[in-house]
Amino acid sequence: MPQFATLQDVAEKAGVHRSTVSLAMRNHPRISADVRKRVQRIAAQLGYRANPLVTALMRSRRTKRAAKDVVLAYVTNYPTRYGWRPPHHDRPDYFPGAARRAEELGYKLEDFWLGAPGMTADRFANILASRGINGLLIGRLPPGKSEIHLPWERFSAVALGLTLTNPDLHRVSEDAFASAIEAVHQCLAKGHRRIGFVMSEPDDSPNMGDRWLGAFLRLQQRFAAEDRIPFCDYRPAGEFGPHFLSWLGTHRPDAILATHGDPVVPLLAAAKGRKTRALPLYLLVNDKLHQGHAGIHLDPGIVGALAVDMLVGMLHRGETGLPSEPHHVLVPGCWVEKPRAAQAGRAVSASPRP
Repeated sequence: MPQFATLQDVAEKAGVHRSTVSLAMRNHPRISADVRKRVQRIAAQLGYRANPLVTALMRSRRTKRAAKDVVLAYVTNYPTRYGWRPPHHDRPDYFPGAARRAEELGYKLEDFWLGAPGMTADRFANILASRGINGLLIGRLPPGKSEIHLPWERFSAVALGLTLTNPDLHRVSEDAFASAIEAVHQCLAKGHRRIGFVMSEPDDSPNMGDRWLGAFLRLQQRFAAEDRIPFCDYRPAGEFGPHFLSWLGTHRPDAILATHGDPVVPLLAAAKGRKTRALPLYLLVNDKLHQGHAGIHLDPGIVGALAVDMLVGMLHRGETGLPSEPHHVLVPGCWVEKPRAAQAGRAVSASPRP
C-alpha cells in the first residue's frame, strides 16, 4: 500500500506547527491567505490526504456531535428522486442491506440525488463536503446511463452492480457467470437436455446479460449437437411475445432458463398444447420468491453490506480517487427450488452452491 504524507510531514516541510497545517487545510480565517496557500501547495506536493475518519472525529470534538453520526452517501442518478427504489422499479435494491451494515459499523447511510434540477458535479461535491461526507456508494444507474462524473479525488467510492462502466471503481456485484453455470448444472441434474436460454427482459446492465449468456453458451458446447438450441434474444415490447412463441414452436426445448419470469409466465400459460403448458421454467433473477419459481436467488442486502465493508476499509486507509487497480467483488447467487404444492404457504429454502 502507498505511504501517504502525514500532517506532521507537511508541518515540518512548511516550518509551522501541525495545528497551523490543520487550520490552513480547512481555509480557516485565523491563518493568513499567504500562509494558507503556501501550506496547501506543500501539502499537494507531498501528496498529503486528510483521513476522512480523523476529520470526522475532530469535527465531532469541535461540534460536540457523536462520531457515530459520520454519514456515508448513497448516490443515485435516476430521473426522479426515488426512481431507484421499489416500487418504482423491480431491480435489486441494495440500500436496505447497505444501511443495516453501515449502522452496525457506526455510520449512517443517506441517499443523495445527483439528478436534482440544477445539480452539477461540483455543486454535488460541495454539498457533500459541507456535510463532511467523504465515502460514496454508487447505486444502480437507470437504463441508458453508464457514466458519472465527479471530482473523485475528493472521495472514497465503491460502485454497486454493473451499471456504472465509467469510471471503473471498486465494486461489488452479482457473479452472473457463476450463477448461470449453477443454473445450467441444476437443469442438467433434473434430467433436462434441450435447455432453451431466453433473454426475457431488456438488459439495463449489458455486462450482466453478456455474462449470463457467455456462461450458458460455454456449457452448451458440451451438449450433444441435437440438444444445442439457439438462444431466444429479447425483442422490443410488443415483439417479444410472437418472437418467443415462434422460437418455442421451432426448437421445442424441454426446459426454459429465462433471465426474468414476468414476461414469460403469461406467454407459457396462454400457449396451446399440454406439453407447452407444463414446460419447466427456471429463472436467473428469482427475486420474487412469493411467485414460487425455481432459480437463482441473491439477497441484494448481501451485496450492499459487502460494499459498505469495502468502503469503510478505504476510509480507514485514507484511499481516495480513482483506483489504479479496481477490485471487483463477485457474489454468486444460490439455487432455490420451486416449492411443492404442500409447501406453497411456507418459506422456500435456498441450497448453497457446492
